[in-house]
Amino acid sequence: MRLLAALLFFTHFTAECSTFNFDGFANLSLTTSSSDTAKIRHLISQPHGVRDNEIGLYNSSIGMQLEWQYSARWQTVIQAALKDQEKHNLDTLTQLAFIRFMPTANWTLRAGRTGLDLFMMTEYRDIGYSFTHEHLPTEFYAIIPHQNIDGIDARYKTPTSLGLLGLHAFVGRSTAPIVSDDNFYWNAELANIQGLTIDLERHNWLYRINYTQSKSGNENAQQKQLKDAIAHVPVQIWPSQPHLQDSLNIVGKQFNYGAIGVRYDNATWLIQSELSYINSNSEVLNHLRSGYFSIGKRFNQHTLMATASIAKSNNQVPEPPLVSNPELDYLYQSIIRHTNFYLIDQNTLSLTWRMELNNTSALKVQIDHTNVQQLPSAFYLHKPSTNPDNRFNTLGISLNWVF
Repeated sequence: MRLLAALLFFTHFTAECSTFNFDGFANLSLTTSSSDTAKIRHLISQPHGVRDNEIGLYNSSIGMQLEWQYSARWQTVIQAALKDQEKHNLDTLTQLAFIRFMPTANWTLRAGRTGLDLFMMTEYRDIGYSFTHEHLPTEFYAIIPHQNIDGIDARYKTPTSLGLLGLHAFVGRSTAPIVSDDNFYWNAELANIQGLTIDLERHNWLYRINYTQSKSGNENAQQKQLKDAIAHVPVQIWPSQPHLQDSLNIVGKQFNYGAIGVRYDNATWLIQSELSYINSNSEVLNHLRSGYFSIGKRFNQHTLMATASIAKSNNQVPEPPLVSNPELDYLYQSIIRHTNFYLIDQNTLSLTWRMELNNTSALKVQIDHTNVQQLPSAFYLHKPSTNPDNRFNTLGISLNWVF
């Protein structure tokens, strides 16, 4: 990866007195589900899922992080993680690769690949030991496959009368795979990403607000084929043909993301919630609202947590052609799969138990009950069926540790 090579080249010539820290993390996660048709996964970038009481290890991962402090102000961080992905290469394995410059105690500047700061747990979402859930709420964290951004950012922190105020501004681009049914694969690019996060820490509370906008930088081959195919259908046969062509034309369309979050932790009680709203000038993603609320209590080495999460969008099912034949029916169903990928309406209730084994490892068990109003759901892969499941339970057991 050119970005990683450039970072190593730069640090080689700027190193003064070097200090190395090498850390790692691992998540051994076992998942099973009662669903006969929905293949459970926790990210829309995952190519595998489990169903029908199968037992899968697809949510397991292992990662390593190198921190190279070569002066009081300069540092390089590289993190790689091996997890369930369609393609494995240096680019997909590298989660973080950036240079950090700290000119003062208040300012931090970074350049390279950093975490895309859309979520409260952006910086450590791959490190299972660092959060209470067995897996992060699917309805909130699985929607956007992009976890990192190639660009630059700036952080500023200062104490105020209200608490410790933090500002984080970032710009760049990001690519991440979207995997769906029928061997659908799209390495989706977000271009011209511009975002700002404001957070406030006061006593046991953390408040957070984010606004990010970007543009779609590419389209997949199937979208191009569908646009070419529908262009040959007369408007007299399919009156909504021009609108459908526009909905499939995603390149350059703007996406807007806004989120708020709050966290309370007094070492006994833990409360955490995030809400987000996504909109765009594309029919592919319209008025998608998601959120979750978690409350937990610690009992010595044990923590019990309950979570409710929900996601719902306003996408509309496109109008069918006035004439029905095998070719038009197939084309119509293909368009529905693309334009309604984010037609989502589902909620999940979860109960999590976490036990601290020692200072570096934890055992977690989580039971999810999911109710899906709109099928198929973008969150899962699916077995073809005329009677798909809309209610199912999922059990996750994981052993998480850091080293």
